[in-house]
Amino acid sequence: MRVGGLLWWALDEIRVRVTGRSARFSQVVLELAWNPGPGADNALAADVLRGGFAKRAQLWAPTGSVVFVAPGAGAHPGVEPAVEAARGLWPEAVVTVVDEAVAALAGAALGTEPCACVVVHLDARRTSVAVVAGREVGMARLVPGGALGLAEAVAGHAWTRHRLEVGHEEAWAAVVHGGAFAPSPPGREPGPVHGARIIGYGLCPRRSETVVLSSAELREVMGPAYRAVGDAVARVLREVPPDTARRAAHGGLLLTGPHPPGVEDRVADLTGLTVHRVAEPDAGFDHPQVLLDGVDRLLAANPPAPAVPAAGPDQDDDASRQKPLMNLLRLLPPHGPDAGDW
Repeated sequence: MRVGGLLWWALDEIRVRVTGRSARFSQVVLELAWNPGPGADNALAADVLRGGFAKRAQLWAPTGSVVFVAPGAGAHPGVEPAVEAARGLWPEAVVTVVDEAVAALAGAALGTEPCACVVVHLDARRTSVAVVAGREVGMARLVPGGALGLAEAVAGHAWTRHRLEVGHEEAWAAVVHGGAFAPSPPGREPGPVHGARIIGYGLCPRRSETVVLSSAELREVMGPAYRAVGDAVARVLREVPPDTARRAAHGGLLLTGPHPPGVEDRVADLTGLTVHRVAEPDAGFDHPQVLLDGVDRLLAANPPAPAVPAAGPDQDDDASRQKPLMNLLRLLPPHGPDAGDW
């Protein structure tokens, strides 16, 4: 089911892209799509690096650059351990940290980029709301929930109102295709939501049933999440200097990430701003592309120029031996090392 691919990339806490074969142009991009806050494990990205990239040979060539994309950039608690891990693995690589909102604005390719605007990016665990002026973040807020929160809200609604246990895949399919804020696009009509019937205080796994969630139900479920986004937009505009706030309000609001279709009208009603939602390209439906395009545009004017170490004689053998592990970890390009984004 195609929505499964979108679910994976929309809700996963870390996304990794590897491109290129040459030392100068090979690149690892990690999106830190979470900000767990105090007391939580902040080393997930570092663990992914150490666990999935134990040897440089696994990248098929020396790594030229490593880019971390995160809400709050260097203030994100997961960035520092991830940077340390990257520098330990690839001392020659150029390590760059990019703010999520800035990458989203650059990747949106608006034609005429506003001098200031509000960027609302939906990721796995949070929705980041930031005033971006001159590709600098003036003020930012994080709204808990993110794409996973929307899926969980739909699953909770199915549990309480329809007595049906629904998995995240089914719930996210309802979010994307259910027509809460706009009719489903042609060829992607919403279907019934499948789940296990709840009997008493337990489940009956063998009794699989379906329910059709109406657009009104879905709006009711997802409304609180977007009211919180509207409140966050108002807060960040109050917290920046008045001149910046006026320019950002004039520049409007940019929605990036896997927001449900049609939600721009709802956000416009909540904020009073002109809202533009950036839809992922067709090729990026399963693998969202906007942030990655933004990274490429931000670095294009100043491409990394790492030191180029000599390749070891057993590098190809090492890569061959590590291939099954890379495939298992979903870190191996599907059609070879030059397949691009995946």
